[in-house]
Amino acid sequence: MKTMQTYLHKTFWVAALVVVGMFLAPSAQAYTASPYQYQFDNGQYQYQVYSAPVQMSYQPQFADQRLQMLLQQIAQLQQLLQQLQRDSVIDFDYDWDDDYEDTDSEVEIDTRSASDVQDDSARLRGEVSDFNRSDYADVWFEYGRSANDLDKRTPIMRIDEDEDEDFSQRIGGLRDDTRYYYRAVGEDDDDEKDYGSIVSFETDDDWRYDDDDDWWNDDYDDEPRVTTRSAFDIDEDSARFEGSVDMNDFRNGEVFFVYGEDEDDIEDVADDYDSYSDVDEDGDDLQKFRLDSDLDNDSDYEIRVDGLDDDTDYYFVLCVGYEDEDDDDVLECSSVRDFTTDED
Repeated sequence: MKTMQTYLHKTFWVAALVVVGMFLAPSAQAYTASPYQYQFDNGQYQYQVYSAPVQMSYQPQFADQRLQMLLQQIAQLQQLLQQLQRDSVIDFDYDWDDDYEDTDSEVEIDTRSASDVQDDSARLRGEVSDFNRSDYADVWFEYGRSANDLDKRTPIMRIDEDEDEDFSQRIGGLRDDTRYYYRAVGEDDDDEKDYGSIVSFETDDDWRYDDDDDWWNDDYDDEPRVTTRSAFDIDEDSARFEGSVDMNDFRNGEVFFVYGEDEDDIEDVADDYDSYSDVDEDGDDLQKFRLDSDLDNDSDYEIRVDGLDDDTDYYFVLCVGYEDEDDDDVLECSSVRDFTTDED
């Protein structure tokens, strides 16, 4: 997929090479540098950039004069580059070959911004903007700490043409306070690939205070640490939840989600109950779903819940039940998250 950014990038350096070659010509007497003019039309907008022509004359035997004029023209090219960068039209922090790896794929892939970025994880998002004549698209993400070396990749997901065109995957094991780069990739039913643009995000600092979850985000907590992230893939009757539990100094954790339409009931789970078995379900107001019955270390969890009412507010928490230092059953729960289902 050729982009305006790639075209500008290469055109700029071709122009620079032409200027250098012009001054290295052994028998030239005079040159007029034509204006640099770029015009792009991708169906959405046009962009034009001009720089003024420069008349240059010199005698080839005067090397210092040739050098001075060469530097003058390079300075003009640098001014053009700065104008392009100010207008966010050109960005050199990517691999030139990215947009030319394949042009025959039926599917068209777009990379979308990352969401729910934590100190060690993030959700990568993409979109199949067009299936064209392909019946499906196999999609995944490539990512890494350099835009020129996306050395990691997520598992492949298959999306049929009649399904939701948006897709996402959560990646973990990231370094805190670090910039990561990624792109969405899609392959059509003829095994031809298309690549989205490369975008970036920066993970949170591990030593920050999280007001939402009300704990110091470091490695020195003794009690289990439970966090949830925003619901996603929400439609009129379903949604996905995800979260993580770190048992720290305790063992044998019983992990479960609680969700429902009554905010007070969801908020009171940790205060009113001591274990998963104690939690009483109450129709649409409160439901529970067990994920793990014997967690000793740390783990990430994700579930999809169905059968929800459309255009309705829901609330959910992730909890872990365990025995404390006095061998009493206790619950540790995350802060409450909420979302609203789509209207049917």
